[in-house]
Amino acid sequence: MRKLSVFTSIMLSLFLVVTATAQVRGKGRLQGTVTDKTTGKPIQGATVTVAIASGNTQPIVVKTDAHGHWSALGMVGGQWNVDIAAAGYQTSRGTANISEMQQQPMIQTQLAPEDKEEAAAATVVTAAPAVPKEAIDAITEGQNLMRIKAGDVVPTPQSAGGAATHTVTADEVHENVKRAVADFEKALSMVPADKPETKQMHDQLLQVMAQAYYRAGDLKNAITSLEAVTAADPSNNTAALLLANLYLENGQLDAGKAQIEKLPASAITDPTTYLNLGILFLNKKNPADAVTYFSKAIAMDPKGVDAFYYRGLANAQLNKTADARADFEQVVAMAPDAPEAKDSRAMLAALPKK
Repeated sequence: MRKLSVFTSIMLSLFLVVTATAQVRGKGRLQGTVTDKTTGKPIQGATVTVAIASGNTQPIVVKTDAHGHWSALGMVGGQWNVDIAAAGYQTSRGTANISEMQQQPMIQTQLAPEDKEEAAAATVVTAAPAVPKEAIDAITEGQNLMRIKAGDVVPTPQSAGGAATHTVTADEVHENVKRAVADFEKALSMVPADKPETKQMHDQLLQVMAQAYYRAGDLKNAITSLEAVTAADPSNNTAALLLANLYLENGQLDAGKAQIEKLPASAITDPTTYLNLGILFLNKKNPADAVTYFSKAIAMDPKGVDAFYYRGLANAQLNKTADARADFEQVVAMAPDAPEAKDSRAMLAALPKK
């Protein structure tokens, strides 16, 4: 999965499905839980948007229940993007490979509380001098459009005085994001990068545009925008890490690895980052590099059951039977009653005998 970026593991439990605009596509299904990374408590009402990477079918949008559980049904085989958002938390983005013939392990997502300083940095300053009001208005409109999520209840534009309301659909969110992209592109042309008084605003706008492009499904321009951000400010580790993830998601494995290696060790403090990177490599059929990043996750959190499980899968693909067996046995030892342990026992039974 991407970070699912960022954010994954496997856990099985009962759940309540709250769907919006879902349509039957196939027999595949995906499910998960969402919890607060700091407290471990379930997050109710988080919006989970599951969209096939090819973009040729309508996204599935669900909400987590009181236990933080969610489920997406009727999925065709292939790679699906999984975005999880909740008020007051950093958004998690990832991918999952779906098979209609085999049930996927449950995804357990831990959302980190939103950093107030980073949240403020994500808002483009709109009071810079020498910037036309037209540009400021376009940026403001684009940011407002980006804040609207599927499932939100908003005033109906045609209603008198805004008295009537409606629930925002996934299609409306997608259209809003495309409108936001157009707003930001319009504004960028009016915010010079070569003037000291507007350079900061220009660079902030580029980073916001990268997010808008990504949500609009335009991975190429999202990458281009982040490349410009990191070129202008090599110390922007947040943008650099996002760029690495986008390279990997786009299949640019060498570029992604190179970007990661350029980051200082202090830039990655969450083992989930390495876990998600490992899953990206595993999804790209590169188990050797996946093992490297799962091992980094384990080094940061030796009790991380998920990292051991996924590393076991990667080692099995590499035909490193002894290493795979050790990883799966570790999962069973650490969490004998967890669904991960059940899957690990099944993998142990399927591995070649010693």
